[in-house]
Amino acid sequence: MSKASDILTPPSTDVMRFAFLYVGQGEATLVFIPNGGSHKTMLIDANQGRKTGGVDLVRMLEDLLADRDDDHLNYFVNTHPHMDHAGELDEISDAITIDNIWHSGHDPGNDHDDAYQAIQRLREKVQDAGGEDIELRGTNDTASISNAEYNVLSPADHVKEDIAGEDCDARYRRIHEHCAVIRFKYGSPESVNVMITGDSDKCAWSEHITEYHGAGNENRLRSHVLNASHHGSRTFFKTCEDDKEPYRRHMELIEPEYLIISSPLQEDSPHGHPHDDALEIYKEFMDEENILHTGDGKKTIFVDISLDGTYQVTDDSGELAEEYGFKDEDDNNGGDDDSSKNRGPFIIAPKIDQRPMGEK
Repeated sequence: MSKASDILTPPSTDVMRFAFLYVGQGEATLVFIPNGGSHKTMLIDANQGRKTGGVDLVRMLEDLLADRDDDHLNYFVNTHPHMDHAGELDEISDAITIDNIWHSGHDPGNDHDDAYQAIQRLREKVQDAGGEDIELRGTNDTASISNAEYNVLSPADHVKEDIAGEDCDARYRRIHEHCAVIRFKYGSPESVNVMITGDSDKCAWSEHITEYHGAGNENRLRSHVLNASHHGSRTFFKTCEDDKEPYRRHMELIEPEYLIISSPLQEDSPHGHPHDDALEIYKEFMDEENILHTGDGKKTIFVDISLDGTYQVTDDSGELAEEYGFKDEDDNNGGDDDSSKNRGPFIIAPKIDQRPMGEK
């Protein structure tokens, strides 16, 4: 058994595992979805953060999948076509077989289309092999993969249509408004919910997502674990650093117990992620010790949900990055287009205890 299998394989076949991988300035979350005695595999976003010692996804996935009866990656999900969410996707898809692709459908235009073109090439591969090519659409419906349920919260059809009518520069400026947001649910009698937010911004939440999905008796936003949008950027709350009216309504409805930030250490991030002012707002809604950061020790952070509706949050103490991390190489993926800087100190909680969490 490979080191990747040893570290990443869930403890049992009825556990749904989210592995938030350290990939430097970027995002990559590996999901194991229970499937009747086995797991389906899903990779949400991808990056190869070479300069900051991120996990080499190609080598890691090759080792992991070679040890499985199903040696394909069953799903690749791209929240939006930025290079830190689709970095070196051609290399990944050349090395392993990807059965199905989900994507936001955003076309940033000719001046900003490297990631978009890589996604288009993967779509062609998937289509040629007879797999599913799904453009995600926000809806109030709940769907399922095997034994897990999910809600696609964004982007809405009207947002897609509005942005599609803009010129390429305007489309690119609004890419985070047109970002996929997905909430996964697993467990019974009450589910544990994990929300993946991509780089969705204040506009996406205040104008489109929150009131539609959080209104009424069914709150589709409530999540026990929140993946911090945009690597802990202030854009989740603010339009700019000087914004005097930070948006908080989404956090009131999400009500997370844990926050997971995917980025390098603040001093190593080209954009100063995670931003101090964003962290201060997050702390208004949860205990500081439950704000977790992959950049702290280059950790992979696990969320393991049991069938009975309990969950555990643990980490690998940086073992995966030690085994598969890039060493002394240049980073050829410079991240996204957020140019705001805030490089103050960031103190993260110590290693996570392996403790079960009850229903809420």
